[in-house]
Amino acid sequence: MNKKKIGLLAFITMLAIGMLIGCSSTNKGNSADEKSEKTRVVKHELGETKVKENPKRVVVLELGFIDALLDAGIKPVGVADDDKAEQLIDKDVLKEIKGYKSVGTRAQPSLESIKLLKPDLIIADSERHKNVYKELSKIAPTIELKNLNANYDDLLNTELKVGEAVGKKAKVEKVVEEHKQKMKDLKAKAPKNPGNVLVIADANGNINARTSNFFTTGVLEQLGFKNALTDPTKEYSVKMTMEQLVKADPDKLIVMRNEKGHTPLAKQPLWKELKAVKNNQVYEVDVFKWSLRRSVQGANGIADEAEKLLFEGK
Repeated sequence: MNKKKIGLLAFITMLAIGMLIGCSSTNKGNSADEKSEKTRVVKHELGETKVKENPKRVVVLELGFIDALLDAGIKPVGVADDDKAEQLIDKDVLKEIKGYKSVGTRAQPSLESIKLLKPDLIIADSERHKNVYKELSKIAPTIELKNLNANYDDLLNTELKVGEAVGKKAKVEKVVEEHKQKMKDLKAKAPKNPGNVLVIADANGNINARTSNFFTTGVLEQLGFKNALTDPTKEYSVKMTMEQLVKADPDKLIVMRNEKGHTPLAKQPLWKELKAVKNNQVYEVDVFKWSLRRSVQGANGIADEAEKLLFEGK
């Protein structure tokens, strides 16, 4: 073999070794980047999801998740607000999340709008959004939690799970403990024999009564009140006729106003037969505060209003 061939072979060998070293260093670089991107596995209603250790850009698809996220010290970049933010979200909360982008309705959030926000976490409702979980997961890590049909215990668990998912577990645990103490303090101030109570939504004369499975009723039960509905059911709301309402005959009646703020039920003849009506124990409340704000802060607001409305005559 002549010197030219030997030299060429040596050059090719050196070049190949250089390329291998370069590839090796590149692979190491990628591996280091991956390791620096720490994640945690979050268990939720639909399975397990790897979530960035400290997600910053979070999209929420149900109203109750807004409060939970704020309790963790994070503002959502996107919210499914039904394009009715002024009606559905507390004014003080709206100020706190100023600058967020609407991603459409809670029932049918816009996947394209969510994608444009480049979220690193999506928090969805396990009932309302279970059919689009796969599509949401393709956009960003997604966890699905109970909110739409949540009972009182569910909302506490949801709050804690949100705190875990965004890396603020201790902070949110403190919020939950403060809430529990608040409920204990209020219960100590409640009447000794508070009687029973029924929460109903009056939608133009159609009665939808909340069972013990709904979080609002659960809040009142934490204060010592019993639900006037005693028939066991898995539903959180049941339809009632006026005759059935009279049969239940609650000591206290909470009427969640519809959007127009009137109560057609009061115009029905049987209305006057109710014990609560006779004893002036009927209270009208805002349906959005008492039904849609399913969160620890929402429960705090309901408890405060219940103290003002229901504790009189202690």
